Amino acid sequence: MTQKKYFTYLIITISLFLFYHLFIWTFFTSKIFALDSKHSIGDLARMSYQTDMLYKRELKYKLKRSFIYKEIYKKDESVDIITIGDSFSHGAAGGVNPYYQDYLATLYNLKVLNINPDDPYDYFATVMGLYKSGFLEKSKVHYIILQSVERFFPKRFSRDFTPQHYNPLKAVISKKTFSIRHLDVPIISTANYKYPYYTLMYHFKENAKKDIYKFTLTQNLFSRNSKNKILIFHDDIRNIPQFTQESVQKLNENFNKLSKILQKLNIKLIVLPAPDKYDIYAKYIKNNKHPLNPFFSYIRPLKKEYIFIDTKKILCRELNKGTLDLYYPDDTHWNYKASQAISNAAIFKELFGK
Repeated sequence: MTQKKYFTYLIITISLFLFYHLFIWTFFTSKIFALDSKHSIGDLARMSYQTDMLYKRELKYKLKRSFIYKEIYKKDESVDIITIGDSFSHGAAGGVNPYYQDYLATLYNLKVLNINPDDPYDYFATVMGLYKSGFLEKSKVHYIILQSVERFFPKRFSRDFTPQHYNPLKAVISKKTFSIRHLDVPIISTANYKYPYYTLMYHFKENAKKDIYKFTLTQNLFSRNSKNKILIFHDDIRNIPQFTQESVQKLNENFNKLSKILQKLNIKLIVLPAPDKYDIYAKYIKNNKHPLNPFFSYIRPLKKEYIFIDTKKILCRELNKGTLDLYYPDDTHWNYKASQAISNAAIFKELFGK
């Protein structure tokens, strides 16, 4: 090969290489990684490179009242409700009104304080720490809401709960945690190879990306792009074997024990599960071969000394009414519509007298 031909081939190769990356980036992967500072998308679509599942959303607050967090909490300020939870309590979904606490504060004119769990897998440590430090008495709180995503209920609440083993909590660990974060991905990157690969492979395998399933639904339950498709995080399915009658019985006993302790201060315990996305949409998945989560069916008949919010029943009722986008199609989290429906439920209206 002459030197001239070599350089000609080299230039053509480089040109094709650059053209490929520029083309894929411009029309596809930039939709995932080149977002402005106001908008966000869900992690499931980003991790699986499924641009047809994107639900681009802007962070907006439209409610009159907001919950209280560390930066605006005044020492010894009285509050009506303390919420302790995971990403659902931290507004991780983004979009419009990402905090369900704001709906409680607005609808019922209540002061709601969010406190981050000191240990994400031991909420009891935070509650008992607040109890033993005297914080609960000083804050004059009436209700404590323990919120957790369904898939972590056994891990978080089925442990041995021995109240005397916990120490006072020295500080209220609380902040407004949601912020829009984007990955700094260059135009030329492996993302431009992963996009066509996973786009193709999801036609043949429902979990082409090992930790994310893509299912077809029997009806349209979303309003954008692939209206009858859904992305599900693998833990929603992988953790189902942990939901045994014994584990649910144990966590129910623990809640009862904690509730009796809080009752000494006239505080009512409220347990608020955030149903797994899979559990809510499972019956709509076409040819679903995966097991159903029995958590709600196991816990419903058990005797409770606490207030249990049957969020699955509330959200399934919304789906039956034809509500679209109850959860974000590209994310594990619910949409503001779910927060609104749960906060408007009869049980909250009865509790808070509205």
